[in-house]
Formats: sequence, structure tokens, C-alpha cells
Amino acid sequence: MPSSTSPHTHPNTLPPGDTFDIIPPLHALLARLPGTQAESTGTTTLLPKDLATEAAAIKIKIQKARVAVQVLPDVERSVAEQQAEIGELEERIREQERVLREIAEAGRRRRSA
Repeated sequence: MPSSTSPHTHPNTLPPGDTFDIIPPLHALLARLPGTQAESTGTTTLLPKDLATEAAAIKIKIQKARVAVQVLPDVERSVAEQQAEIGELEERIREQERVLREIAEAGRRRRSA
């Protein structure tokens, strides 16, 4: 059965997992704000005026993560499009299984004849 959509085959191009790991650096940054654990743990307290500068690395990491997601294969496709393709592929599998069963049955008949 021909597919109405083009095949979507791509090599595994997933970015490393730490690309999306922003919680620990964000937590470390927030923990340095006045009124947090920084005062009791001896960590350098971050002055509010320095927050933007210190947050720059996290912002860059978030921007890189966004770019990484945008270049993933098929990210522009809707869920409905992906579900339609899954249905088409499942139908192809059923058809291939049917053909294999017919070939196996023909082989059994030939051996018994």
C-alpha cells in the first residue's frame, strides 16, 4: 500500500542529554540569591544587580536547547500527521505479515505435495 506521506527516516541525531539539563545550574544560581541557603552554607551571595550577568550562561544553554529541538527530524509535523503515518505503517506491517503467511502456507503445501 503506497504511503501518502514521504518516508521519514533519519539517522539518530539526538543531542546529548545534558543539552536540556538546566535545572541544576538554575538551582545553583537561585540558591545564591539573598534570603536563600547561600547565607547559611557560606556560598557567595549573589547581588540582584549581578543576576543578569550570572544568568547569561543559563540563557545561552536554553537557547542552544531550543535550536537543538528545532533541528530534530519531523519536529514541524503535527501529532495528527504523525498518528496518520503510524496508521499507514501499521497497515503496511499487517500487509507484509499477510504476504509472509501466504508464502509460508504455499511452502508447506509444496512440501506436502
